[in-house]
Formats: sequence, C-alpha cells, structure tokens
Amino acid sequence: MVVVFIPLTVFIGYLLYVRYVPVRGVQCIRKDQLSAQPVLVDLRDYSDSAKEVVVGAVALPIAYIKRHHKGLPKEGVVVIASDEVERNIGIRLLRRHGHAVTGYAIIDNPCKCKKYLTEFAS
Repeated sequence: MVVVFIPLTVFIGYLLYVRYVPVRGVQCIRKDQLSAQPVLVDLRDYSDSAKEVVVGAVALPIAYIKRHHKGLPKEGVVVIASDEVERNIGIRLLRRHGHAVTGYAIIDNPCKCKKYLTEFAS
C-alpha cells in the first residue's frame, strides 16, 4: 500500500507545483509596456487571442509549444497569458526548450508585482 501511495503523492505534488507555483526570476510587465519588448509570445488559445490582438505578438498556444518553439529566439522572450496557470505552464515549457523568458503579462489582470504597486503608493 505504501509502495503505491508514496509515488502517487509525489506525482500529484509535482503536477500541483508545475501548475500553481509561480516561476522565479520572471518579471511582471504592464500591458502598456508590451510594445517596447523584443519578442512577444501569446500563449492564449487562438479564439481568445483573436478577440484581443496584441500587435507584434507571435500566437503560440501552450499545446503547440513543443512543435513550434524552434521559430522563437532563445533570448528575450516575453509571455502573454490569460491566467496564472497558463503563465506558469508556458514559461516552464519554454525554459525546458531552451528559451530565456524575461517577463510576462496577464491580459485581463493588472500587474500586481510590488514595484508596480509602490509606484502608486507615493
């Protein structure tokens, strides 16, 4: 019984980690600063990205990263996602394939990082 329980617990823990624990070292970027970024990768589904187009972004949903990541540069990638789970999974997949992700933006949520919040406090 323990032989089955421990690997199952480790596997479930890994899945929860990949989906819900934020990736370290990736900065939040506000939507108004996206145009200054070199490479934008839109991880949202095609139907969502067609409703709100980000000019200059490469539409590459998470399901297509494994097949089409070779067309992206290795440095300076900024991820656009619709929620935190999509952001975490997308950044981890891109890093696994050798891309250096430098920032992210979540389309429907304003940037909630400490630096952004302290700008309005003073």
